[in-house]
Amino acid sequence: MRLIIHIGTPKAGSSSLQVALDANRSMLLKRGILYPAIGRASHHTDLASGLHVPEAMRDIDLRRNGNDPAAVVRKTEAAWQSVADQVAKHRPETLILSAENFMSIDDFDTLRKWLVRIGPGAETTSIAYLRAPVPNHESKASQRLGRTTQVRLPGSLPWHSRLMRWKEIGPVQLRDLAAVGDIRTDFLEAVQEGLASTLSMPERNANVSLTGEGCIALQAIMMNEAKDSAVSYTERSRIWRPRLAEAEAAIGGSLSLRRVTVNPAVRWLILDAWQDEAVALREEFGFQFDEPALYDRPEIDRGLADTGARELGFAETDSLSRFLANDQTAALRLLAHAAEQGDASRGGFPLTKMKDRLRKLLRRESR
Repeated sequence: MRLIIHIGTPKAGSSSLQVALDANRSMLLKRGILYPAIGRASHHTDLASGLHVPEAMRDIDLRRNGNDPAAVVRKTEAAWQSVADQVAKHRPETLILSAENFMSIDDFDTLRKWLVRIGPGAETTSIAYLRAPVPNHESKASQRLGRTTQVRLPGSLPWHSRLMRWKEIGPVQLRDLAAVGDIRTDFLEAVQEGLASTLSMPERNANVSLTGEGCIALQAIMMNEAKDSAVSYTERSRIWRPRLAEAEAAIGGSLSLRRVTVNPAVRWLILDAWQDEAVALREEFGFQFDEPALYDRPEIDRGLADTGARELGFAETDSLSRFLANDQTAALRLLAHAAEQGDASRGGFPLTKMKDRLRKLLRRESR
């Protein structure tokens, strides 16, 4: 049996791939390819959730299990047992597992035991899709607004050290998301040549993606209210994302709307933070991002100096507008248009208060 494990990474199209695999589960099985069903989820997150030390477990996994790390581990054990049962039933030629949190697991000893149990002697290959540092950070800045108004400073992820652990399991393939285009087609063709053309491709993802201007407006909305529960915060974000997306569609032609784009100083901070990691990935895996400056220390130093990046003193409590090169005036117009459409009270944010809050945030930009 071949075992192909998709191990992430975050912000690199994992959800769209998992939705496609889930939608084609029956067709794949007819071809001898098993993509196991674990509960009602399209992904296999539960397989990895309990393979972390307690302090490294994701908040969402802990919340869903009564903040009990032992309960998370039990759920992971049940998920692996489910996979073992499905493998025994179907005896596939190829088994596919997919969870982006595989990348960050700690307990490789338990992982090995399960892999031996479900597929003794299996030919195991891990595949990871990487998104270049700058667009990776831009995407995170947008997505974090679904959970918190704080914007994290640029920083690298320890991909190299984690991938070295996966290399002990078997060969690791690294793929540049920008180069492959559609992750679904690329992954399916890696599984079996010609496979992608025989399957149906559902919509990539249900998540609403806002422009940078929309994200600045969204942060103003979310910062306008007193702090409450994570569930309530997430629900308010869900209410306002589609409303802002509708505003972008309605008046976008008259505005200069762009995708989330960090300003030059933040760009150089990201490249500075990522350089050692990028070089390590190139040296060990032969993988290189399409970002020449990332591998040029003198150029990074010049960029930091020219923009005064190190003296700017970014903090996680700063407004998103400080990090982005997007149009703040357009963000204010989007906010006003979105709030005036339909029942603005549904989100619980008076329009005047929101406008005032956004103006205050934008004034901080000029300090």
